[in-house]
Amino acid sequence: MAPPSRRVAFSAKAKKKQLQNKREENRERDKGDGDFLEKRKKNYVAQHLLTNDSQVAAGPSMEAINLQPRTGRNVNRFNLKFHVESKEEIEARKEIARQAIVPEAESGLELGTDFCFVPGLEFPQRPKWDYNLTQQKLDMKENKYFREYIDEIEKSFPLAELSYFELNLETWRQLWRVLEMTDILLVVIDSRFPSLLFPPSLYNYVSQHLKRDVILVFNKIDLVPASVLAAWKHYFQTQFPLLRIVFFTSLPSYNLRDGGSKSGMKTQRRKGTMKMAAEGAQKLLEVCEDICGTQVDLSAWRSKITEEMALKGDDEEVEIGELIQQVKKPDVGFHQQERFQSGMLTIGCVGQPNVGKSSLINALMGKKVVSVSRTPGHTKHFQTIFLTPNVKLCDCPGLVFPSQLPRTLQVLVGSYPIAHLREPYTAVGYVGKYLNLPELLKMDHPSGEKATEGQEWSAYDICEGWAIKRGFMTKRAARPDVARSANHLLRLILEGRITLYLRPPNYKAEESKWQSHPDVAEITNIQALGQMKDDGWLEAAAEVVDDSNQESEEEDDDDESEEEQVPASSNKFALLEDDD
Repeated sequence: MAPPSRRVAFSAKAKKKQLQNKREENRERDKGDGDFLEKRKKNYVAQHLLTNDSQVAAGPSMEAINLQPRTGRNVNRFNLKFHVESKEEIEARKEIARQAIVPEAESGLELGTDFCFVPGLEFPQRPKWDYNLTQQKLDMKENKYFREYIDEIEKSFPLAELSYFELNLETWRQLWRVLEMTDILLVVIDSRFPSLLFPPSLYNYVSQHLKRDVILVFNKIDLVPASVLAAWKHYFQTQFPLLRIVFFTSLPSYNLRDGGSKSGMKTQRRKGTMKMAAEGAQKLLEVCEDICGTQVDLSAWRSKITEEMALKGDDEEVEIGELIQQVKKPDVGFHQQERFQSGMLTIGCVGQPNVGKSSLINALMGKKVVSVSRTPGHTKHFQTIFLTPNVKLCDCPGLVFPSQLPRTLQVLVGSYPIAHLREPYTAVGYVGKYLNLPELLKMDHPSGEKATEGQEWSAYDICEGWAIKRGFMTKRAARPDVARSANHLLRLILEGRITLYLRPPNYKAEESKWQSHPDVAEITNIQALGQMKDDGWLEAAAEVVDDSNQESEEEDDDDESEEEQVPASSNKFALLEDDD
């Protein structure tokens, strides 16, 4: 092992020069003149379009997420990269956050895919290649294409109208590799925000150009009513006729245990020994069997599911998987593969960050084979896992596709890390338009007045009131720590403990139709809610437990623990007073 490199001396003079350069960059950004915008474009090419051997460079127009210290090799090659908002944009949003929230009707949550995915914002596709091209020439061709792709988007759409989206070429290369390898593509979405997470350009490219089947997987269905999911299924089948739809949850009721009541909030915890989510896996298997026909023998996969469904006892240590292989060093070079080659089924798993791709794979396996985190960009490169000897899963890193999704909504769907937010209040305000947060959180107005019906609240007031209730205070001045409070509320929303979900267009007008739809029974079976009646948890979850005298504790932000808190499947708004 090579000895660690010596620390390079960093003098006070060098530090002063570094601060001067930073101030100069901030002044240029604030001016917003043409020279600065031209320099901003050059930063794309010179500093931020990562190639195989380039390093991450800091610049005024980009932000790299989860940046790691350099250790002699390019550890930041696969980091998420986004535009940086200007100081003026941040200040304007802070002013909006101080204005009184005007409640809106539920119809405002009825959004289709055309809300944010518009023509001209397709995802980048690998340029044409052949085996006569060397790796170096192919890299040059792809870098040139990607620069032109970014320039074209900037010419067609103002930056203020664009959402954060992936600007790291290396990450897109991994998507290209997965699409070339796959026989069936799973597009995983969060059931709370389906229309905001399914890019039609990906569906059109895979189904029409690559001639592959696409399965849309509604994940986290335990957070959305079954009638809403049935309506979404009909919407997507109408809009995308070749699309197949499967409902899934990695947290069916038998993978949870009662977490008890802590500080007035009812929680559930993931069991240490996790069982396969057999109901959802069986539906996925049936769709794959219909697609493959007799070309691939899936009997081993069916036997695995049948064994798991026959098991009894929650805490038995059982190994069912036959072979697991993870590719730690991904090959993103060009590749051409025949469909169902040698009787092997390759299933690609693609989706935006935080939709639960890795959790889905772990639930299919019945044990942890892929690391999981709430932080977008945690999965750095695609991983190959064998479900059975002839069924292979490819987990692609989460990709933020280009769209016109408002940035406040992009935070709520989990595509942008909450810890990196410079202004979190407007995202809380968006939720406050549809949910009565002061009533749900049982808090008083920060002015000292008792909460009354019709009382005006701004997003900033909600965050300040929650900081007072939870005891979030700054160290020196002992004032309410509003920024920490806002981040905490956003984490509760992201985890599903405060549940906000979208509806398909015209859902409210046809609500009674969807509540009695035949698909509702099937969705409820996949959620496995009926299997919890024996232990009485559903009845206990609805009980109100008020323990406001218990001391509040710091929120645990670890990526994953052996027993992780998860949102309850029922009564999503239960007792958010003093959660842990």
